[in-house]
Amino acid sequence: MKKQMILRAPAKINLGLTVHGRRLDGFHEIETVMQQISLSDIIMIQPSAQDRIVFGCTKIGLSTEDNLVYKAANLLKNNYPGSRPGVNITLYKNIPVAAGLAGGSSDAATVLFGLNNYWQLGLGIHELLKLAAELGSDVPFCLQGGTVLARGRGEILEKLPAMPFFWVTLILPAATRVSTAEAYASFNRSLIGTPRLDALLMAVRSRNRLKILEWTGREFINTLETADLDASDQIKYLKKCYRTFGLNLCLSGSGPTLFLLSENLKTAAWAAGLANQLGAEAYLCWTDNNCRWC
Repeated sequence: MKKQMILRAPAKINLGLTVHGRRLDGFHEIETVMQQISLSDIIMIQPSAQDRIVFGCTKIGLSTEDNLVYKAANLLKNNYPGSRPGVNITLYKNIPVAAGLAGGSSDAATVLFGLNNYWQLGLGIHELLKLAAELGSDVPFCLQGGTVLARGRGEILEKLPAMPFFWVTLILPAATRVSTAEAYASFNRSLIGTPRLDALLMAVRSRNRLKILEWTGREFINTLETADLDASDQIKYLKKCYRTFGLNLCLSGSGPTLFLLSENLKTAAWAAGLANQLGAEAYLCWTDNNCRWC
């Protein structure tokens, strides 16, 4: 039994997202290309003197049993009962909350992966993916990582060729968080099934840097950009400001985080600096293809 494990829980961006019709289970069918990035939370797993799961987070208010970290650990323990020693799980939170970056989903996926090893359960990727799908739509991708085409409600995964390296500037409107449920409830229904992701998939599969940048330069690459949310005006304002400099910001997931792909650090850093001047938060990171199960 290992004494301690320290694991990264990477964020993701959606390079393109198409929302289709509503399913019988209430979720929408989606088609999205997701890319893992270097911005990460940190999960620490340590032995506990108590014979139970003890969870804590560095961000005030997240240290509850409603956190996906605790739910993931409890799900694994309940599904595979036996002599499982107690653990202390600490979440060092770096990824913004409710920002369209799958921070909570990645934390849950990392706990599934970590405890599978810590408790020496010997579960394979397919068994873990089934558990991941019970926790949330983005958790299966976060368990796999890399570059992936996701369908269904996000649980049907097709591995894609690793993305070429890009700097990624994340821009988060100030004091704004978005509920995924609200985004799906308020997007423009006349745009269901758009945008088509054919051009993006061709660019990613051929690892064509120019075509990938051409795709992210389009005005509309995410159905949820049409959602009517409190953050909508700030998102439109930021996109308009960057457009005056010939740069197009893209929405990740349900938002409100916007991202920009750059080929060089100078452009990425300049974009981050502009975000700060405009009163937004900025994070500088890069595309990360170090997936666990590739």
